[in-house]
Amino acid sequence: MRLSGFNLNQLTYLEALLVECNVTRAAQRVHLSQSAMSAVLAQLRDHFRDELLVRSGRTMVRTPFAEGLIAPMNALLSQAQSFAALRPGAGVSGIARDLSVVASDYVMRSSVVPAIERAATEMPGLRFDLLPLSGGSARQLQTGEVDLLLAGQSLDVGLPPKARVFTDSFVCLSCAECGPEAGALTSSAYLERDHVVVRYSRHQTLFDDEEVLRRAGQSRRRKLSVWSYSLVPDLICGKGLIATVPARAARQIAARWPVRVHPFPFDHDAVSIYAFWHSSRDKDDVLARFLRMLA
Repeated sequence: MRLSGFNLNQLTYLEALLVECNVTRAAQRVHLSQSAMSAVLAQLRDHFRDELLVRSGRTMVRTPFAEGLIAPMNALLSQAQSFAALRPGAGVSGIARDLSVVASDYVMRSSVVPAIERAATEMPGLRFDLLPLSGGSARQLQTGEVDLLLAGQSLDVGLPPKARVFTDSFVCLSCAECGPEAGALTSSAYLERDHVVVRYSRHQTLFDDEEVLRRAGQSRRRKLSVWSYSLVPDLICGKGLIATVPARAARQIAARWPVRVHPFPFDHDAVSIYAFWHSSRDKDDVLARFLRMLA
């Protein structure tokens, strides 16, 4: 089928090319031969009057025009998937499609996983791609490559938050044997200790807990930086280090590890986790229903 001269059958091929930025991998993704995918790329270049992918050293990169195609292309594919999945009387519950969610492991465990368990009953056709929060997450959101991003207010994603999912607060974790006694973690004791710090993006200079310390005019002694809250107990148990983590993460860790939970010795506002999505998803009924499950 052609609209304005564009062959809609090639839409999935275009997605593969723009995601992989490699003709061979794109061909494998959609089960075409490399020569057939090369021919498709030539046809797409001719239609859009743009190179789409250009050589940069040993790799290929998207042109500025191709970058601008990603968001409307993903919106169209999402709508097409929902349309193709419609069945008489099925509604949203009967739709079979993929939903990509980006979040830290803490948010995944405390909010996303329970929502997925509920979705297994209410929307059994959903398939999930769970992706880690990283330095590239903001770009994925801005281009519409992911459906949903969940993060705190300190993460600059380039788009305003659409909804608040939940609130939390900070606490501190230490080894139950080697760490401070209960009630002994004062602000001065906190600053004298070595810390394990969770930083899931090297490109982000400030996280929510660091913002609290900055406002108090303090900085902690960072001994180790890790990308995942799940690594914290391994690094503090049997040692004198402490870590500042959200209370929900602390409860999950304390249920499995010999750790002690301390109040965070600095005043701070509630930590809010927000939902972000591209404007192309504003009328996505499946996403809206999953968000209600998250809440």
